[in-house]
Amino acid sequence: MPAPELAPLDEMVDRLERVVEGSPADSTELAWVEAVRHLESNGKRRRDTFERRERTVFVRVRERGRTGLHRTGAAGLSDLDAAVRQALAHARMTPAAAAAGNGAAPQPASAAEPAGPAIIPVGTSPLFDPELARLAGPWARDRVHRLVGKGELAWLAWMEGRVAVVGSGGLRRAARATAATLQVSCGRGPGTGSAHAAARSLAGLDLPRVFARARERHAPWQAAAPPAGTPPLLLSQEAVARLLDLLCQLTLSTLSFHEGRAALRGRLGTQVFHPAITLRDDPLDPRALPFPFDIAGTPAAPVELIARGVARTPAVDAPLGRELGLPVTPHAVSHDEARPDHLALAPGTAGWEELARAAEGGLWVGALDPLESFDPMQLRFRATACGVRRLDGDRLGDPLPDLVWEDSLFEVLSRVRAVGSEPVTMARDVLGGTTAPMLVVEPAAPLRTKS
Repeated sequence: MPAPELAPLDEMVDRLERVVEGSPADSTELAWVEAVRHLESNGKRRRDTFERRERTVFVRVRERGRTGLHRTGAAGLSDLDAAVRQALAHARMTPAAAAAGNGAAPQPASAAEPAGPAIIPVGTSPLFDPELARLAGPWARDRVHRLVGKGELAWLAWMEGRVAVVGSGGLRRAARATAATLQVSCGRGPGTGSAHAAARSLAGLDLPRVFARARERHAPWQAAAPPAGTPPLLLSQEAVARLLDLLCQLTLSTLSFHEGRAALRGRLGTQVFHPAITLRDDPLDPRALPFPFDIAGTPAAPVELIARGVARTPAVDAPLGRELGLPVTPHAVSHDEARPDHLALAPGTAGWEELARAAEGGLWVGALDPLESFDPMQLRFRATACGVRRLDGDRLGDPLPDLVWEDSLFEVLSRVRAVGSEPVTMARDVLGGTTAPMLVVEPAAPLRTKS
């Protein structure tokens, strides 16, 4: 059954403004995020094709110094009025001691003046690709089928999102955005080659190049035995992006600090990684999936999270800003959580040959799936390294079986031999993605075959 049409952006803004104007609270903020997602592939399973719509409305009110929050998936005027009343009830139930901590906090440096127009015009926006918004399932299936070869699988996903933020005091932001992702897998089992890409436009995705990258990583011959010891690893861009996403989840989000499990607590301002590691959150970077404001309506601005291995700041909301003495950052993903959603690891200067020399005698890792943490305070993780190949000079050699890798992000990102010059973006959702180059690292312990 086709997904329903998205609500027109101007209608969304008008509806939110009417609810804010009629709110009995001292101040009210509404953020509306709605998206329609599509997926087509050449796979034969039902889950390989879908079309669905998602909607969330975040509500925040201030009443007599107390803050109340609510979220809903409903969008009618009466539903939104009811959501405001729910947020008011939450505010009135907030203990006085907690309310005292909800006062004003340091403002983000970018909040002084809006960056660009409040309503982003679709015709001139780098966020929105009309061709992608009009893309139909049959065309996508045909395009995928024309590109795939024997033994290959491809998943083409695309989405359109509409975001509006309206609040008391004239806050008004709205934008439409599109995003597309392509995942290609060549072969099965050991030696599988895989590649990903993401972009705001269909042309920016460069489908043939993603297929070519996956094929370059594929080894169609029999797997060899894993080497002994701890050889260096040359990690693909996709593998590095997965590690950065885990780092963000474990210790760069406000949730990790509020829950008391952030490994960077007490280490801000100190050297925690190799000097080659500079990690920014850059929602204005056109190579990634840019977006001009966060869910609080704060204009986007680049923020340096890790500078030459020194931990500078996590995402910071008002309570964490007061606790750590840091300015609030434009990273709100809801009214009660902030998270960097446009991570970008600064690329180095190493091309493929230089990376291969730095990892001489080591292994190529094409993907990390699954990847999970089992000791957040030490940033320890367990991953299955897939698409593993021996490095034979500057070529990919024999394939190896999938290997289990247990290590710490503190260790891995401190033992960097080289940083690649060609980044790749992997999408998080319609609002952002993670951009990473290849890395050559030294593991702390041998990788082992899966039992």
